[in-house]
Amino acid sequence: MTTSNHQTKDIWLYLHFPLLPLEALLPQLAPEQKQKPIAVIDLQKNTQRVLCCNSQASAWGIEPSLSVSTALALCPELVALPRQIEAEQDCLQQLALLAYRFTPVVILHDACGLWLEIAACHQLFKGYDSLLEKLESQLQQQITAVNGIGPNPLAAQLLCQSDFQVALPSDSEIQHRLATTELSQLTTSRKQQQSFKQLGLRTIGDLLALPRTELSRRFDAQLMASIAQLNSEKPFNAPLFQPANSFRDLIQNPQGIFNKESLLFPMKTLLQRLCNYLMAKQCHCREIEWHFEPLIGESRQMHIQLSGSQNSWSNLLLLSRLQLDQLELPGSIEQIILLTDQFVDMPMGMCNLDLFGDNNSAQQSCELIDSLNARLGIDALSQPILNQDYLPEQASTLATPGKHSSTGINGKSKAPQPLWLLTNPAPVHLRNKKLYWHQPLSIISGPERLCGNWWQSEQQRDYYLACDSNGARYWLFRETSSQRWFVHGLFS
Repeated sequence: MTTSNHQTKDIWLYLHFPLLPLEALLPQLAPEQKQKPIAVIDLQKNTQRVLCCNSQASAWGIEPSLSVSTALALCPELVALPRQIEAEQDCLQQLALLAYRFTPVVILHDACGLWLEIAACHQLFKGYDSLLEKLESQLQQQITAVNGIGPNPLAAQLLCQSDFQVALPSDSEIQHRLATTELSQLTTSRKQQQSFKQLGLRTIGDLLALPRTELSRRFDAQLMASIAQLNSEKPFNAPLFQPANSFRDLIQNPQGIFNKESLLFPMKTLLQRLCNYLMAKQCHCREIEWHFEPLIGESRQMHIQLSGSQNSWSNLLLLSRLQLDQLELPGSIEQIILLTDQFVDMPMGMCNLDLFGDNNSAQQSCELIDSLNARLGIDALSQPILNQDYLPEQASTLATPGKHSSTGINGKSKAPQPLWLLTNPAPVHLRNKKLYWHQPLSIISGPERLCGNWWQSEQQRDYYLACDSNGARYWLFRETSSQRWFVHGLFS
């Protein structure tokens, strides 16, 4: 199928996560538990039954729909976990954030899946096959996923395969697969399914081959709406997924975490989720906040401010670890929370501002500042910044790195100025109409007039360059109001 054919039609991708109820609970388990046979239990028809299980449980003969008693009889070592809908929804939100990096059209499906519309994304990823390969690679790092591809959302869901397709099927192949799909895959009532059997209808193709008037007479409006969706005659109305304006995520460990080293893995997981969020929103963060909730006692907070925006989870984890070493924590942590709402737009390109052409120097500088702040505290470092003032002693000040932006006045004096200023300007005496400061001084150049605080009390100064008999140079000024002279700086 050529690219030009795809540009005029929708291409929907359905992502199904068959082990979502199980894999959403794995972060809460200890490493030794994950190696055991595990099954997720759910209430079905007033009986606790297996919803899904891992490969270790399958090897014991455990399969979905088995009652808990039967499953335990087959495998006495089975770890039976109750289903947690909230954990599944949180996991689905994280997967939607990942999918949002591939297409802006993402729709959440309650039944462990996502819909993606990818028709306009082939140029960005240099082809649909490349898009599917990259998507599969990203998903494999987090969860078990399979997919289906079709001209509309319902068709994509019905055509979901038992593995992940990384090649886009042709139109004829899609139509053949859809026509041969069992009607039992279509979500309808039991009465409808019985009617299909009585009429000898076995596949979707058999159903669509019947005249529409006959179908509307025999079946309800819900089925007719499904048929219209399969034929792309009715729009698929569902709210699109949009990332939240702030990030808040947590990991719970009911057994408790008893040392700082064990905190690092869940913290890494949360930071990776944050970076997925930042990439989806195309932004960087300027600060993050950690909350550590204990089983008993008061919670602890840890605030990390960054000298520059970034979205690297490894850097954020390093800074968090440095600051965590200095934080006194309760004996056991049950819940770890990461949150932030301080974002800046992701830069379109990296500007090389280094004198020697080192692209990494600015980033390395930020990393060094952040590391020192994490070890010593946010107020341990300072940097000079420019102020909106022409008077030299007020033109700069010290501030916390990254907390203030330079607001210096545009336009720089053409006259030479010394790097070092006296803390307080020293008075210069007039002797026989000659300037004297420790020894006679001679004017070389000037004046250059500087005026400051004109809106409060005008201060005018005329600056001169002077020297002594040994050639040492001085920066002098004369106040226009008092006509007094001062030495303000020394040249090397």
